[in-house]
Amino acid sequence: MDVRLEPVAVRGFRFAGVAAGLRKEPERKDLGAIVANSSVAAAGVFTTSRVKAAPVLVAQERVRRGRLQAVVANSGSANCFTGKAGVKLARDSCAALAAAVGCAEALIAPCSTGVIGRLYDLEKYRAGIVEVANSLRPDGFEDFARAIMTTDTHPKMASASVRVGGAEVTIAGCAKGAGMIEPKMATMLSFIVTDAAAPPAQLRAVLKRVLPESFNAITVDGDMSTNDTLLLLASGAAGNRTLAGRELHTFEAAVGGVAETLARELVRDGEGATKLVTVEVRGAGRTAEAEKIARAIANSPLVKTAFFGCDPNFGRIAMALGKSGVAFDLERLEVSLAGIKIASRGSLHADALAAAASRMKEREFDLTVDLKQGKARARIMTCDLSFEYVKINAEYTT
Repeated sequence: MDVRLEPVAVRGFRFAGVAAGLRKEPERKDLGAIVANSSVAAAGVFTTSRVKAAPVLVAQERVRRGRLQAVVANSGSANCFTGKAGVKLARDSCAALAAAVGCAEALIAPCSTGVIGRLYDLEKYRAGIVEVANSLRPDGFEDFARAIMTTDTHPKMASASVRVGGAEVTIAGCAKGAGMIEPKMATMLSFIVTDAAAPPAQLRAVLKRVLPESFNAITVDGDMSTNDTLLLLASGAAGNRTLAGRELHTFEAAVGGVAETLARELVRDGEGATKLVTVEVRGAGRTAEAEKIARAIANSPLVKTAFFGCDPNFGRIAMALGKSGVAFDLERLEVSLAGIKIASRGSLHADALAAAASRMKEREFDLTVDLKQGKARARIMTCDLSFEYVKINAEYTT
């Protein structure tokens, strides 16, 4: 299966993205919609933060029923920590799209991203919705992807096609996010649509199984967003027969491939990131222990700044290993950085550090930790921590 970093038309859906003037930069697209021809099967996963944005609360309620017809999303304002006024704003926003495209308001899921604690201008939003409705088209996916960007440097899209259930099925997805990312559920905002015929329960099961290796396996800065939302919509327009067994596995693998590609692109485009690093922990006694160590390394500011400086500083890695709280035998430990073994059997390989430093200049590399005390493993994709990350976040609201 080939996953492409490009948008494609997906039968049963239309897309649009426009500049409604909701951002400081009025020329930037900031309002978009995905609209199905009729109600479709839907599943979603949302932030596990105790501080949930108003659109998350409304979307959770609506996705729980398993059917949606549209998604409306804006950037510039997260509509979070805005109280009852924020919930009303999210519902009024859905009502505006419902009136414009002629569908039930209860079948629309709202999403927002941007500055926390601020409401957006509903009148500008309503005017923008009229333009969105008039701009909807099957090949408008990239416009939608651009409308949900905040500090992203480019739209993130992926697509794949597979033959299942006697039909050619298309899966396409987009995602936004560059900072405040360690989801443990989904990602900041991500939308995956398919023309496959699949019931809501099947979509929920597919999401649950693909998350551990995709959106739940990434971190940029260890911080969870208040607005994290992942939606999977299936129009059924491909006309495939019921998916089961090997064909269901093929479909799930395609959804997982799109999700993993999007997740990887999120980390690659992390705020100020210059490196994409895959941290893999092998040989653990339990998967939970392997993940705990991997996250301790991937989220360490000291490790991440060493990545930025191409510094094979084993002391930083050893620090993160030690603070993870997982017991392991130093005499068995083996660590490789950018394909170069830099430590094993309780000793640092000082003569290998220069080669490792040279390879760390590449845009992507791996850090592998082998505990050699079991068969469990975990993998987390992370990025470096640069001067630009500090600059972006120091000036985010000003």
